[in-house]
Amino acid sequence: IEQEQFSHSLASQCTTALPTIYQESLDQALTNSLFNWMNPRPLSLYIYDDQSPATDIFNELVLYSESINAYLAAQFILWKWNLTEDNYHELLTIVATYVGEEVATVIDSSPTELYPLLICLGFDRGQIKVECVIPGIVSDIEAFALLIQARDAFDARFELPDTSGLKSDEFQRVAADFDGKASSIVRIDRIENAVWLMQYLNQKQIVDARLGYDDTEELLFHGCPYAAAEQILQQAFDHSRIGRNGTSYGHGFYFSTNPYVSDGYAVPNPSTGEKRILMCRVLVGRSCEGNSTMRTCPSNYDSTTGGSNIYVVYSNRHILPEYLITYK
Repeated sequence: IEQEQFSHSLASQCTTALPTIYQESLDQALTNSLFNWMNPRPLSLYIYDDQSPATDIFNELVLYSESINAYLAAQFILWKWNLTEDNYHELLTIVATYVGEEVATVIDSSPTELYPLLICLGFDRGQIKVECVIPGIVSDIEAFALLIQARDAFDARFELPDTSGLKSDEFQRVAADFDGKASSIVRIDRIENAVWLMQYLNQKQIVDARLGYDDTEELLFHGCPYAAAEQILQQAFDHSRIGRNGTSYGHGFYFSTNPYVSDGYAVPNPSTGEKRILMCRVLVGRSCEGNSTMRTCPSNYDSTTGGSNIYVVYSNRHILPEYLITYK
């Protein structure tokens, strides 16, 4: 009811599209923002006191401004908490539980004269982090600039940094894992997707707990047509493509410990002759011998295999692409 009253109050003062004020728990807000597979968005926590004149001023000058209101509606999920003396520690407990101690510390260390607070959350290598804190004392121009910076930082997690020509330790390490030398490599792109990372780590935690040990993943290679690699980075591994190169060890996604095996499936770009292979962390867990009738793993198994260098997994959550290697 309180959430609905807040939304109705906002609607009465603003004619633009309302920010998505999430009506459920913080845990569910995370699922529909940072952890949303189809449309991930940064999450903003709006911490305010509806009895405070500072909140009224911030709402009127910042939150209800047409540009900020429309930007929040399109680019963020907004979760709010009406702060009182009685529920302050409850808020800290909820935040620490679901988004981490760092965020709870930011709230706890913020002087009361800065309230209300708009705290924008993003990812950094699988960890929820504070992208920015917008205090109630800033202008609408300053607040809008901070929101844009937070959104840009969030989007940067999904970009592929260009490492072409890079001779760093990282480049040499990946090149060594690939073929022992860098002479055939045109470029290496590091893949960073916060949603994929979080889903993979969550799945690994489940598998590790079931098996009782954490040595459950392998660094494996996946060869595919040149254009298909880009599609995988945009849409993840697509189940509709399963079976195009055979199903000898199961109807799943195929990987190899040997890049030369994967090279056999890496169809080159016809205009440049370049090929692409994905280097991935793959959650193989407990593996069993596969066959062409299998569409899922048998009970208590996590992957199937065709012998010493082939693994098949059946879910995107078991795959974390780490590098895209372009070579000739």
